[in-house]
Amino acid sequence: MPLGPWLHRLHGWLLHFLGRDGAAYAAYQEAFRHAPAAATAACLGYLATRQERLEEAEAWYASSASLAPERGEHHFNLGYVRDRLGRPRQAIAAFDVALGLNPQLDRAWYGKGLAHATLGEHEAAATALEKAVELQPINGIAYYHLGMAYHHAGRHQESERIARRLAAFEPRLARQLMRDGEHPQLLSLVAHLEA
Repeated sequence: MPLGPWLHRLHGWLLHFLGRDGAAYAAYQEAFRHAPAAATAACLGYLATRQERLEEAEAWYASSASLAPERGEHHFNLGYVRDRLGRPRQAIAAFDVALGLNPQLDRAWYGKGLAHATLGEHEAAATALEKAVELQPINGIAYYHLGMAYHHAGRHQESERIARRLAAFEPRLARQLMRDGEHPQLLSLVAHLEA
């Protein structure tokens, strides 16, 4: 008697949990073949991404977004993999759809900020990253990228403010921002953090 789609999906989940990604992928594919579902497509996209099969992951994430267009997370996944594929403009479009559905999706603001930075659109990057750190106030990596967006936009005082803010909870990233952002006036703070 053939397994139902939900059993194939459960089998895929268990295999994935056990670290058998290849077998999990096959089980998810079988589940999707029997009953196409957004969650199954997202699992296939995730596994393809982990294995750096990004074109394949994009197809699965596009499928999950098509099957559940009301779920911002699926559009975020599509934006993420498109950014990884070096298509930041398409990534921003997917992040915008995700944010239109769920404006509290902090990782979509973050991804959008990084994609704008890749394009050299530093003011737009700063705007998106400001929202990301507002939603995730202790995300040191997001603060670092916000500081760099300010720096590249010529907003040096704001970049320095971010470096000082980072120093309170992520000294390593604060030091990196001070170096990368070329803040010579903060060298004494760097020395203090490294002591």
